[in-house]
Amino acid sequence: MNKILITGSTGFIGKTLVDYLKSNGFEILEFPREKGDITQKEIWKSIAKVNYVVHLAARNFVPDSWKESSDFLESNVIGTSRMLEYAKEHDSKVIFVSAYLYGKPEILPIKEAHPLLPNNPYALSKVLSEEVCRFHSQYFDQDITILRLFNVYGPGQRSSFLIPTIVNQCLKNDKIEVLDLEPKRDYVYIEDVLNAILLSIKNVNKFQLYNIGSGTSFSVSEIIDRIQKICNTKLPVISSQVVRKNEIMDVIADISLAKKELNWVPQFDLAKGLEKTIATLRKFD
Repeated sequence: MNKILITGSTGFIGKTLVDYLKSNGFEILEFPREKGDITQKEIWKSIAKVNYVVHLAARNFVPDSWKESSDFLESNVIGTSRMLEYAKEHDSKVIFVSAYLYGKPEILPIKEAHPLLPNNPYALSKVLSEEVCRFHSQYFDQDITILRLFNVYGPGQRSSFLIPTIVNQCLKNDKIEVLDLEPKRDYVYIEDVLNAILLSIKNVNKFQLYNIGSGTSFSVSEIIDRIQKICNTKLPVISSQVVRKNEIMDVIADISLAKKELNWVPQFDLAKGLEKTIATLRKFD
């Protein structure tokens, strides 16, 4: 039996993961937000046994985390703990989808062993959730893989994120407006993330943690240039030159461990990923 529970199944990654894993022969059990609160034990008792759990459910909009930090901690940490208790009861392998937790990096590229320096309440909730995962693996002998995703992008991403914001302006406006042109990020395309999850399901290590990124970084200015090239536009770019508090100026993932142990290699460079993203947005425009 290859039955997988996907929490957060209606989110950006979750909804594409459902179709992706179905196409790879898995039977999917969904746990969308509408089903209820993942912190409630009674809800987990009603879920049928599965072989695998991919845990995506989390409150993740960073600006909200500053205003509702205790709610983020409760939902993300307690929700993860409830999921792990369910997985322990049913002997289900867990893929815990985490995030960038390194703060301002001391060295680039960033290895998994880099100190964790969460710089917002959302990141703090993910660090604590990872520790709960580590504890369960060590003391309850659970099979758990953690994937630290860098900047995921692709079709279906919420319009408030950088790449869809720029694409939408490029397709609909007479100019492109952003806060700051300088910060660089490691952007990883959604289909590469789905493949990393699939390979993690097949992996047999009891506990492992991997960076999932592209291994390269691009500034906001470079992203705009590449999007304009694909859209065949030359719109003026206006930066308000607002530097966010605690801004991180460059991020590059060291993905050598995932390459070595998961046999995972990104298949989409930025140009290819942006082309697919823009084509999808044009289709539904």
